[in-house]
Amino acid sequence: MRHLLLDPPCLPLLPGTVQVWVLPDADVQAACSALAHTLSPDEHERARRYQREPHRDRFIARRGMLRWLSAGYLGCAPESLCFHFDGFGKPGLQRAAAPKSELAFSVSQTQSMALLAFAWDCSVGVDVEQLMDGVDITSVGREVFSLAEERALHAARPASAAAFFSTWTRKEALLKAVGTGLSLQASSYTTQDDRQRESRWRASRNGLPLAGWTFLDLMLTPGVRAALAVSRRDAQVWLNLCAPWPA
Repeated sequence: MRHLLLDPPCLPLLPGTVQVWVLPDADVQAACSALAHTLSPDEHERARRYQREPHRDRFIARRGMLRWLSAGYLGCAPESLCFHFDGFGKPGLQRAAAPKSELAFSVSQTQSMALLAFAWDCSVGVDVEQLMDGVDITSVGREVFSLAEERALHAARPASAAAFFSTWTRKEALLKAVGTGLSLQASSYTTQDDRQRESRWRASRNGLPLAGWTFLDLMLTPGVRAALAVSRRDAQVWLNLCAPWPA
């Protein structure tokens, strides 16, 4: 279903729910035209530093969509929002710009789409990756995957490339949610299938299960893998398609 966001946006986001928005690459030009005016001066300067126009347009569209959706949940103007980055590079909203309660969000992009996930008063992480052949799994996953994950990838051969990207998106989503990214003790966390629930997965750190979380594989298109991690038990997840312009 395509959602049309009108101006000014006013979006419902109930406690205990996560809304994940998909911005397909085919809609980048329209989003870029509709939302470029919402970016801050420093964001416009960053956009100008992209030498290739497609990369510049993707940045404008995705940052504009982040502003538009965040403002819709907070009930304010997209232009009024101020973002900051912590020591691990994780973006967040300055508290003065978010007077209601803490709006958590996570953004990920690949060549064909961007994902933006939102929830109240929790930690959330989302990741999406394009499937590619010829990836040096041993080299790329070094110091990122745990020993258990490496064993699972080895057992998945010859389909180890697809298993690699599934594991990678899960690990990225989890580490974005906990706030460290891939820069700190990534291999201390392990992700694995939840055999009792389809599309769900589990996670642990140093062998201790992470309780009170929802871990979900997102079913999008055959050529991508995507995953979501949120620090709420049994969170309800809604998947929406972005369209902030007249359809």
